Parts: sequence; structure tokens; C-alpha cells
Amino acid sequence: MTDTEGVADVSVVTEASVTELSPGDRRKRIADRVPAEGQVTIEQLVQDLGASQMTVHRDLDTLEHQGTLRKVRGGYHAAFNAFVGMSTADIARTFRADVAFLSTSAVDNGHCYHRAQENVLVERALMAAARRKVLLVDHSEFGRQALYEPAPPADLDLVISDEQLPQEEQEALQSLGVRYELATEGSRRE
Repeated sequence: MTDTEGVADVSVVTEASVTELSPGDRRKRIADRVPAEGQVTIEQLVQDLGASQMTVHRDLDTLEHQGTLRKVRGGYHAAFNAFVGMSTADIARTFRADVAFLSTSAVDNGHCYHRAQENVLVERALMAAARRKVLLVDHSEFGRQALYEPAPPADLDLVISDEQLPQEEQEALQSLGVRYELATEGSRRE
């Protein structure tokens, strides 16, 4: 891709080269493309990869399970059920709160990550507006990676996870000086 005159140099994928793609090659192309473009549709991937809709859906499901991307149905982050983006972050900066309850897509090697940059902007603004910052994170998010870091766990006042959080992850939090609690099934209040 060239940037000389604002015109992109796009290479055309021939039908012969598309049919030769292995599942791993298809998934790599998808995983490379999504961060570069921000989002792609199933129809675009079907056309570009020369694969069926079901094949593309399966590839996306695999990549989502690996934590590489988030498969959004219906489009701008309906899956998050939240307002996100720069305008929302600007508004959030005007708030003052006692506690901000936050989530994350991944925790790895002492860092929290999110898949969507728009969410990170809002989370950072909410963290700046709150006296206390509490991260609610399922044990399955540990050891995963995503692209954007809202804050390291050490910047949080408390991390709450479930009782299935592996001992090595608990020890890693302790070594960083992060206060954490494990929620148990019987601890729900009704």
C-alpha cells in the first residue's frame, strides 16, 4: 500500500490463490485485517477469502475464542451494551464518582487489555473521575491478550474475580501489590 498520492495500491487476490488458503492462513489474514481496518463484515471476508459464510463464521468464532478479535453482531459495539468513543469519554471526564466498576477483555503479564480502543478511552476517563477503581474480571480473561491497555492492575484499588482464578494468577497479582478478592457462587446477594 502506498501513501504517495492518497491512493492505495491494492493487490488483487486471484481465485486460484484463494482456494489454496488453509484454515490457518485464512484466520491469519482475518486477524491481520481486522486491526488494520477496525472492522470488516462477513460479506467482505467471504468475497475476499473466497470462502463460504459458514467457514468465515467458524474462523471468526475460533479467533474470538482465542481472544484475537470480538465478533459483533449488528454493528459501533452493541455487544458491549454501552456508549463508547471520544464523545462519551469527554462526557465521562466531567463526572465525579465514588467507585468506578470496570471490565476488561484480557489480563496478561501484569497488564489489562481491551479489544476496542473506544472502550479504553471511556474507561480511562471514568478511572480519572472516580475515587476508587474496581475491576470485575472472570478467571478466563487471565493469560489472554488484546490490543489496547486502559491501565495496569496496579492502578486499580481492587480486582474482583471468581474462585476459579488460578493460583499463579493470584500470586502474580500479589507480587504487583494488587488487592484482589475472589467472589464465590454463594456470595450473591438477592
